[in-house]
Amino acid sequence: MAGMQRAGEQVADRRLLLVIFILLAAFAFRTHQSNSLPPGLTHDEANHGREAMGILDGELLFYFPLNYGSEPLYSYTAAGSMALLGEGVFALRLVTVFASILAMAAAYGWAKRAFGWKTAVLTLSITALSFWAVASSREALRAGLMPLFVTIAVTFFHRLTLPLHPLTKSQKHKFAVAFAVAVAVTVHIYLSSRVAWLLYPVFLLYLALFHRDRFRAAWKSAVIGLLLAGVLVTPLFAYLHFHPEALTRLDMLDGTIKALKAGNVLPLLINSSSALRAFVQPNAGDQFLAYNIPGRPVFIPLTAFFFLIGAATALWNWKKPAYALLLLWFGAGIIPSLVTGATANTTRNIAAMTAVYTLPALGFVHSSNWLGKKIPAAKKGIPIAALLWLLLIGGATGRDYFVKWGQSPAVRDAYQQNLAAMMAYLDEQENGMGEGTISISSIYPNVAHDPSIAQLLSPSQAEGMRWMDARRALIVADGAQNQAVIPASTPPHPIFEQWLTAVEYYSLRPDDLNPSFTVYAMAIGNFEEPPIANFNDGAALLHAEWVQPTTSAGGTASLLTVWRVLNPDRIGAASTPLHTTDAVLFTQVLTPQGAVLGQDDRLDAPSWAWQTGDVIVQIHEIKVGEETAVGDYQTIVGLYDRLSQERLNTIESGERFASVAPLKIRWPLE
Repeated sequence: MAGMQRAGEQVADRRLLLVIFILLAAFAFRTHQSNSLPPGLTHDEANHGREAMGILDGELLFYFPLNYGSEPLYSYTAAGSMALLGEGVFALRLVTVFASILAMAAAYGWAKRAFGWKTAVLTLSITALSFWAVASSREALRAGLMPLFVTIAVTFFHRLTLPLHPLTKSQKHKFAVAFAVAVAVTVHIYLSSRVAWLLYPVFLLYLALFHRDRFRAAWKSAVIGLLLAGVLVTPLFAYLHFHPEALTRLDMLDGTIKALKAGNVLPLLINSSSALRAFVQPNAGDQFLAYNIPGRPVFIPLTAFFFLIGAATALWNWKKPAYALLLLWFGAGIIPSLVTGATANTTRNIAAMTAVYTLPALGFVHSSNWLGKKIPAAKKGIPIAALLWLLLIGGATGRDYFVKWGQSPAVRDAYQQNLAAMMAYLDEQENGMGEGTISISSIYPNVAHDPSIAQLLSPSQAEGMRWMDARRALIVADGAQNQAVIPASTPPHPIFEQWLTAVEYYSLRPDDLNPSFTVYAMAIGNFEEPPIANFNDGAALLHAEWVQPTTSAGGTASLLTVWRVLNPDRIGAASTPLHTTDAVLFTQVLTPQGAVLGQDDRLDAPSWAWQTGDVIVQIHEIKVGEETAVGDYQTIVGLYDRLSQERLNTIESGERFASVAPLKIRWPLE
């Protein structure tokens, strides 16, 4: 008896060592080249970092406005990581790395209880080595916390509803509370949790229909857990009720839901088919480059085969509660992508991750058990076959993530590698860029886009930066030594060359989509004559001229306007996401009857970064219709607040525009 006990302990020790080894391998996969892969930052990651830094500065919000509105838990967790390790990308991404390791440990515990040790260790191994799990755990996205807390919630729900032994009253209470807290936590992480919770009442209904004894023993505790979870998430939903503007991400569901309400099921069927094929069919996977090799399915072919076997096995055994729970978990977790299709399903399906990787593990175990019964001699080769399969998964992930995806020029561009290099360059300068002001040119200069990346990568340099898209605008500070850093993706408009002097050229990889940037000294000419118009004491129009003296019908006319910021607070109301102004400059060319012949509304040096005294140069382009008659056409300019659409009045006349030089339409040879 003692010998059997020792043998059992030795087996348990070996299994524990194996689990620890797999978790260490998983950790290595998730931290290898962590400083260079992903190669930069996405806007979503940077905004989470910005929120975390704001928390450390005392900005304690219940729901965050960035990323089109986001639940709070990840940003607070990232803030804790930054408090320990310092602000920056490393501390930000380390949150999802550790969450993924804990999620795998939780998945192992649940799968072992539900299906046995073999399925559990394979589930753990597949999760440790698969592309989706590795990639999502290296991204600083709030969705990365979902697998951990969903698996914890399912584990406690499983222990409540499918206990191995009758539970005491105290145990029921403890499990119900733990289940409720875990469910509530998931709702405070990511949008998909708002449908994933349906797993639990549907499984209770399943027990009521097919396992009434289990239902009678468990339903009260399970319902108490669900009700408690409802109480815990009530403040969040109350907030969202009173702030519906925070629900912008729900717009992605509108098309399919509206069609369904109208009785048209075809979009739902098409999207559902797309979402399911994304697991197994080559070229049918998530097309979103930032999170996946476009079209790469979740599983490599051999794993896809075992996934289908596992799904068929679970369906065949649906009357066994553990299999039913697994199927419902998978189904509830992928509801968002069933509605929206395969694109971005690597984040939208993330509540189902543990269930997704349990299915191929289940398929392999059942296949090997069947083969062992048919061919007893084959049993010896099953561990070797499993090892070779796992090596194949890991090898494919290593190739696809670290080489094919990680070195892709398109991925480097998606992760704003050029902007990251610009920030590193600024940090390397002995005194930054001296005493002057830095203007950064970017395709995405709006407040919650590239500026968030700059703030996370180089907070000291980002302070006081001006932002612009040099293809159509420049911005300089009044009376300062101004320098501009302009990437290849936003070459300055030719007319701006008179104000720019190249200082240094920096090249990245020659195959990059955005392969270089140039540092310029910048000095805009003197426009100190009396302003053409003063708009609400917020901004003054200093100058306006057509780049071409005349334009022919069918051509494009470019109007250059020069503005001085008088008081940025008078430009418009502060609006979300960061309580900044969002002004728009407009140019209209009018017919003699007062109709709009052509119009261009834009501002490529966004007002959120304006400071008193700044000078902005903006190019407006007006397309002239081919049938336009020759003549001089009145041109007006002004500015308005994007949110309210209210134009600013001029101090001089009270008009909501200022007239400038007319557009001259002439015959082509004139």
